[in-house]
Amino acid sequence: SPGVSAQAGRPAVAADGDPFALQNAFEVNYGIEPGRVVVLLNAGASATNINILQGDQSDFTRDISIGGNAYTEALQKELNLPFDQADQLKRGEPVDGVTFEDARPVLRAVTEDVMLEIQKTFDFFKATAASDRIDRIVVSGGASRAEGFLEMLTERFEAPVELFDPFKNVAFDAKRFQVGAVDAIAPTAAVAVGLALGRAAER
Repeated sequence: SPGVSAQAGRPAVAADGDPFALQNAFEVNYGIEPGRVVVLLNAGASATNINILQGDQSDFTRDISIGGNAYTEALQKELNLPFDQADQLKRGEPVDGVTFEDARPVLRAVTEDVMLEIQKTFDFFKATAASDRIDRIVVSGGASRAEGFLEMLTERFEAPVELFDPFKNVAFDAKRFQVGAVDAIAPTAAVAVGLALGRAAER
């Protein structure tokens, strides 16, 4: 929510895609893998951030300016819906005579655009880095739940794709934060966990 990031003294956009916060959260939860190339892919609301790690070094970062909002906007335009209804439909809830089946091709077209940009990023990385392989793709961010996202990612790139678990090694009291299912917030919590860990380390 805007309130939390404003209190933290940083704009919401930075919290949506902070590659170093994500790296922080990854290292605490998964450790450092020397000699392996790991892609941290965070599909946020306004952008998709890619951070490619070799061991504990960030070798390459890029922001793709397509995120969860692009799915909502595409549904608004293609199916002539107001923002709120398009957003509901994106999450799989039918609205006013429009089913999720109607929305699926529109959503998949946006996912296809994201995949093309990820492909370009990987090609550029492989052309400029010492490594021409990617060992693992770890995915976070609310838009990673979009129609076809994980499936297309797995089909298109030969590396194993997994969902980032920001609470793998980080204790979290769901009751205290009034959160129902931890699974439901895990995709969007990775950057926040990384920012919090960074602040804890500074103290």
